[in-house]
Amino acid sequence: MDDSPVIKWVKEKTGLHDNLNHETLKAWQREKLSSVAEYAAGRTRFYAGMIDPSAPLEDMPFTLPSDLAADPLAFLAIPLNEVVRVTTLAHSGTTALRKRVFFSAADIERTIEFFSVGMSTMTRAGDRVSILISNPTENSLGSLLRTSLSRIGVEATIAPAIRSVDEALKAAQGADCLVGMPGELLYMCHAFPWLKPRSLLLAGDIVPPPLAATIREIWQSDLYIHYGHSEFGYGCAVDCTHHQGLHTRDADLVFEIIDPVTGKASTPGELGEIVITTLTESAMPLIRYKTGNLSRLIDSRCQCGGMTHMISPVEGRVSNNIPLGNGRHLNIYQLDNLIFVNRSVRGFNAFLKNENGRITLDLVIESREKISPSMLREALFEDISLRVSYGNADPFRQRAKRRIKVS
Repeated sequence: MDDSPVIKWVKEKTGLHDNLNHETLKAWQREKLSSVAEYAAGRTRFYAGMIDPSAPLEDMPFTLPSDLAADPLAFLAIPLNEVVRVTTLAHSGTTALRKRVFFSAADIERTIEFFSVGMSTMTRAGDRVSILISNPTENSLGSLLRTSLSRIGVEATIAPAIRSVDEALKAAQGADCLVGMPGELLYMCHAFPWLKPRSLLLAGDIVPPPLAATIREIWQSDLYIHYGHSEFGYGCAVDCTHHQGLHTRDADLVFEIIDPVTGKASTPGELGEIVITTLTESAMPLIRYKTGNLSRLIDSRCQCGGMTHMISPVEGRVSNNIPLGNGRHLNIYQLDNLIFVNRSVRGFNAFLKNENGRITLDLVIESREKISPSMLREALFEDISLRVSYGNADPFRQRAKRRIKVS
């Protein structure tokens, strides 16, 4: 067994080396947490008087995205003139508020370092990587990834604005590794089955298992999954060559999986919300930040030799659950797992409409074969009307995270 690069990095950064396991990591993180909590309480308006630095993490209150949207400067722990990047994000709960996230030079450096570690899993010196997401502006996701790759001897290019699958092909040709959004890479592998890059990193959106399976089947590429979050400098977790779960950035972040309703810890294997706490003296320390992303804690040992817990690839967002009444909900992940089982599906768009009190799900599917309406019907709630049509679903025409559009 050979530890994943992420596990090796955690061993080195924590100083635990070959003594690293779940229990020793928890003890190391607990020791770091008290100083980070003191830093947050002493440096920020939001946490001052709100948290007890001596309390166990599970007794500290959650931080909500709405808190960050309401007053971003209340979280700032350094002078504004030391901020090197500000990221502005839409808050899913309202269109009126925007989250602003501040980063120091040290924060940026930690992200680059983790990216170098993660990308060394799927690339080697002399490779060429094509980054099909983000943009080349300073300290953007794309530029940080490019910088991190240059440190391990890998050449990376950031694709210009892409508006069609043909433009994506131009950017991808000749690359050993592609970094892109799951739905876009699926569409590309159907359009250009001969491309066959050696490795792929799926990032920026949820990765349904049947979608990943189709890409692997068509391109025969070694496919990796990344979990990132803008509030934490994009890099949070990535899988290794054994693909048994995502190895987390444990030297910089503490991960919890909780029941989104009760706030209590979820048991291993149970779907829950990812909650993250920063472990470094960052520009914007965050204590028990509810990400809204859904995942599962994996407590089995990875075949790479890693003995710390992993998380599963993200299975959607709390905010993407569309309530249908009687405790039922519908989300894009459910539809993905249903529709992408058919390996001929290139992509689809979903629209949920209320038509005179009757809920109708409209699916526009691009596929070589038609899908059995009865199969779809059996998997959906009986009181939802279903309309299926076939047409172009090129995700490059309107680039965004996949979701069900509601009207």
